[in-house]
Amino acid sequence: MKGTTMKGKPHKRVSLRGSALFKLTSPVRLAQILCIPPAQLDRLLRRGNTNYCVRTDRKTERLIEEPKALLKQVHARVAHLLAQVETPAYLHSGIKKHSYITNAAEHRVEGGAVKLDVQKFFPSVRAAAVCHFFADVMEYPMDVASRMTKLLTINGHLPTGGNASCILSFWAYKNMFDEIAALAAAKGCTFTLYVDDMTITGQFATRAMQKEARAIIGRYRLKAHKTKIFSHRQPRIVTGVAITARGPELPNRRARKIAITMAGVEAAATDSQRLALMPSLIGRVSEAVEVDPLWAGRKAAAVGMRRTIRSRVEKSR
Repeated sequence: MKGTTMKGKPHKRVSLRGSALFKLTSPVRLAQILCIPPAQLDRLLRRGNTNYCVRTDRKTERLIEEPKALLKQVHARVAHLLAQVETPAYLHSGIKKHSYITNAAEHRVEGGAVKLDVQKFFPSVRAAAVCHFFADVMEYPMDVASRMTKLLTINGHLPTGGNASCILSFWAYKNMFDEIAALAAAKGCTFTLYVDDMTITGQFATRAMQKEARAIIGRYRLKAHKTKIFSHRQPRIVTGVAITARGPELPNRRARKIAITMAGVEAAATDSQRLALMPSLIGRVSEAVEVDPLWAGRKAAAVGMRRTIRSRVEKSR
């Protein structure tokens, strides 16, 4: 599969065995691939959990475990290299040229739909599963696998704010996701995965299939939740996109957020306040256009409004 690097040069996805991360046989080689001196690698390993900034998100009240600068570079390096590895067609997260939109585009409103995800996924991805991936799949000796695991986990699980957590969570539980994909394929259904958001659509995407998928997840000592079932031609939300008989549309919840943001712009007391709100409005409408091109006119209007407001602000100075 061909893609494009950040500089526009073509690149190819590589096999797992062809990855620069495959079969690192010594701590020195690990440091080389991670692009840090061995002494820095040792310091990161000694610091352990102090390499993270841990906070609670005010809006969601979720715990955010974010690597500090140097460890963040390591996580980003691992994420970059794993993103180059070939993955099953059903995966749409953590890899180039895929997104929540490409994930949703695989599904139709015809047939039933089963949706489910894993409760507290990253905190549930155990360090033992990560270590198994590096030791048994990537063929690291245990001393190197344990070092890599220590770099990429906190308190025995994947960090919620880690750059590599998204793609690494897939590899840690690839066998489980493959089982669910095989279950769907055996019934002629479509299966996609976005982080832990699993969607199965088709004639046999029924409560029985949901039950089987939940059982598979349970065998891996994880817990499925947010399970939903949809009937034939019933609109369904797939990774933030409404799949309807008319095609993909922006969900009502996201449309309401745009309306609220627009109302805030109109209610602002000064042009400076309006200008400060415009990036949020334009960002939301730009995302809407990616889902449904019918929003292009509203995006153009928002961009024009920002231009007008900015001109007035500049003239008043």
